[in-house]
Amino acid sequence: MLLIIAETSPANGLFSLHKAFQLASITCNKKDVSFVVDDCKNVSSYFTGKGFNYSINSEPRKLFKENISLVLFFKDKLSGKDKKILTRAKKKSIPTAKFSYMGANPEDNDIIIDHSPMSYTSSNEEKKILSGPAYSILHNKYIHFHTIKKKYNKKLRNILLSPGDEFPYRELRKLTETLISNNFNVKIIPGKNFKRFNSKTLKRIYPSLKISGTPESYARSFFEADLAIIDPEFSAVKASAAGTPAIYLPQNNNSDLTASHYEEEGAGVIFKRWKNEDYSEILELLKFFSLEQREEMGKTGKTLVDGKGVYRIAEVLNQYLNS
Repeated sequence: MLLIIAETSPANGLFSLHKAFQLASITCNKKDVSFVVDDCKNVSSYFTGKGFNYSINSEPRKLFKENISLVLFFKDKLSGKDKKILTRAKKKSIPTAKFSYMGANPEDNDIIIDHSPMSYTSSNEEKKILSGPAYSILHNKYIHFHTIKKKYNKKLRNILLSPGDEFPYRELRKLTETLISNNFNVKIIPGKNFKRFNSKTLKRIYPSLKISGTPESYARSFFEADLAIIDPEFSAVKASAAGTPAIYLPQNNNSDLTASHYEEEGAGVIFKRWKNEDYSEILELLKFFSLEQREEMGKTGKTLVDGKGVYRIAEVLNQYLNS
């Protein structure tokens, strides 16, 4: 039995839970998976039709009555209750795995899964570290578009904006205005702080603007773009898998380190001064993205991320489940 302790905070839109379903479906039979989730709006309906067993706010002592072979913490930071589950698993000699980013909050787990570009190992040979973009969990559609030969427009036209949740609306509006007024086709993947009235306002001012809804995957949007302007912490792997060059807008230490890695590899470039009064400087940067440059960057991105990380993780987890 695989026991998954999943993040269900309304703040992340159950995003990590969707990834947990994807990994669980590949790793083992659905009847051999049990989820433990916190009570939040719509969480029960989210499990409807998925075929997984789940419990809400279960006490740690009640979770180990079944024959559990592995405990997977599908969250960045463990709560007090999660730590009790971890302690109980250790007492019963049950291996545990946890997701991390940039090596943060690894706790005392046997497997650490970290898709950040910071590749590292453990001095403890009994612990297994799965680190690097090769272990990114992406929707299967990214694998599909990764295998398709991307045809790049001779002239840079279609720009995808996915600057993340921390990017202020007023900055997004300035950036959008700069690009559209210079005859670029712009599509926005809105962050969680992007309100419905923001969408209506922008569409009224810029009729040619496209704003994405909430599809199953944004893979097609990334694939169809000539260039993506993105928050690197969350979207660098997506742009790379789709073969789309990127301009990175780092907004914290993690995204700064992530952007530096992908820039050094040659998949994109950093634009740090995103709090300018205007975005005229980004127009100069766009001149760098010639057809040849975009083709080369797209090819580099595809070598960094192939979208098959979920299968690599499942292979390792199966080694513990079947031992």
